[in-house]
Amino acid sequence: MKVTAETILSILGASPAHVISVIAEQAQQRDIALYLVGGLVRDLLLGRKNLDIDFVIEGDAIAFAGHLAAIFGGPLHSHAPFGTAKWILDRAAADSMALPLDDLPHHIDFAAARSEVYQQPTALPTVYPGDIQRDLGRRDFTINTLALQLSPAAEIWRVLDFYDGIADLNQNKIRALHHRSFVDDPTRILRAFRFSQRLGFRIEPRTAQWMQDARPMLQRISGERLRNELAHILNEPRPAPVILKLQTLGILENIHPAWRVSPQLPALFKRCREHIVPWPAASDLPRLYWHIMLLEMTADDVQSIGERLGLSRVLIQSITAAARLIENAARLADPSIRPSQQTQFLEHTPPAALQIAWLVLMNEPAAQQTIETFVKVWRKQSPSIDGNDLKKMGLPPGPRYRIILERLRFAWIDGELESEADERALLNRLL
Repeated sequence: MKVTAETILSILGASPAHVISVIAEQAQQRDIALYLVGGLVRDLLLGRKNLDIDFVIEGDAIAFAGHLAAIFGGPLHSHAPFGTAKWILDRAAADSMALPLDDLPHHIDFAAARSEVYQQPTALPTVYPGDIQRDLGRRDFTINTLALQLSPAAEIWRVLDFYDGIADLNQNKIRALHHRSFVDDPTRILRAFRFSQRLGFRIEPRTAQWMQDARPMLQRISGERLRNELAHILNEPRPAPVILKLQTLGILENIHPAWRVSPQLPALFKRCREHIVPWPAASDLPRLYWHIMLLEMTADDVQSIGERLGLSRVLIQSITAAARLIENAARLADPSIRPSQQTQFLEHTPPAALQIAWLVLMNEPAAQQTIETFVKVWRKQSPSIDGNDLKKMGLPPGPRYRIILERLRFAWIDGELESEADERALLNRLL
């Protein structure tokens, strides 16, 4: 399997290919050993587009990335303890290379070749300088250990495959490098299923057994690392089969013993993707997916799982609110309940919870209609008078203002009032 300049151009497009060429030329001029690594090389060999561009350098990656930023512009963010740098391709960088900004990836990552040692299971590794072979050997799966050398010029387009990654690509196989892989980093369990779903690959039996053996280690992983890995899954085009697989194999339970997802997850995720609520809504898909994944839980379990994963307080409250609405579908559909009472019930519900409840209750059209009318009409309704008008009428400021204005508002919502004259008459009766 080969990769050439023409391969990169045809798969990634002209602008990303040009950036890679520019970086390679700069490395060749400075006699630096430069490699494209990881998922990008894997996907180039598979003929798949991937704009996550990662370089490894045998040397000072931060200095080389700084050199690029100095020539072409764009901010540079570096992390000295790991020898990594992120070059942001902003407008200035795009203009200096005469490329359309919209055609470029947001950033390019650089890392010094390194080896690592896990002092204890699940802990972050201790990092040491290394060569490209050791750097590739610390990765998760063989299909991600491939590298494409771009500098020196004499070695350009050489594919490095120290761990039989190409053979596993040809066999559609996901294989870990060694038996401690999932003990060192149990988040690789989640990653294996994500890659399996995305690429349509099978997990090699011995790797699958290592994953099962390491499941209890997930309890020792920080919530932030688990949440980030789950977020990657939720950003996949079809995340539901991965989540259900994690449940079937007991992996969700290892993350939190109470966590269960609905067998209707694929249908509900699809509903989130394909159906648009009939009002302006800004919630992104992963946020909606989090609601769906936790709707089966009690409020206490949502709180506990949310704390385990480090979900925001706002998201936890929104998920709980959505569950409350869905549990009260019969109330929302009850025609004997006045619109003002439904408004009071729905009043302080977060926007994403309203959106999720509307999507989940598609088989309850009356309940859906109540939510829709609340969002589009009732919650926007207000009386024509305000506190200043009450003050001008000689009513001393106090709690009565809120009571009076709320009564007027609810009268409008319930259809008791048809005009400002009706409102004034009701106000006079109240006073």
